[in-house]
Amino acid sequence: MTENRGQRTEDRERKAEGESRKSLRRRPSSVGCRLSAVVCLPFLAFFMVFSIGCGRKAPPFIPEQKPFKASIHQLQGNWKDKSLALKGPVQGEDASLSRTTGCRVYYVWYSLEAPPCEGCPIEMKSYRDVTGEISSDGQFECFVPAFREKGICFVMVRLMEKEGRLGPESNRIKLISDM
Repeated sequence: MTENRGQRTEDRERKAEGESRKSLRRRPSSVGCRLSAVVCLPFLAFFMVFSIGCGRKAPPFIPEQKPFKASIHQLQGNWKDKSLALKGPVQGEDASLSRTTGCRVYYVWYSLEAPPCEGCPIEMKSYRDVTGEISSDGQFECFVPAFREKGICFVMVRLMEKEGRLGPESNRIKLISDM
């Protein structure tokens, strides 16, 4: 019986040594896996990001838009009480005319006592956007409410399309209001 007990303790010791040796053997391999993962994963991620990209390898560009060429020629205007009535023939391609949703009326006021000199440049920084049906059968008609003041008014109009893009400028007209 003593032999069996001795063998059992020896067996236990061998098993304990074997397990400790096995655990020592596993550690270097697990550290190696961690080290290789730390090195390989960033490289793999870098490769994936720059090789896949967006799929198209060309410089960026802005897509071409159809030009908006609808414009008003021979603009005319007159006062209706305190409002301004504008009209004139519309010229341009049929496609441009069908995209028209409104107009932008540029204006500037000068006093009757200090009008601008002939040939002086006139900056029109103020404007009003008018939306809705403004043209029919090639004729532009627009009504700008509550517009009239005392003085000299210069007006110019640009037609507007759905996305807010503006067409070419109309001629500039001069209106005098002495109220």
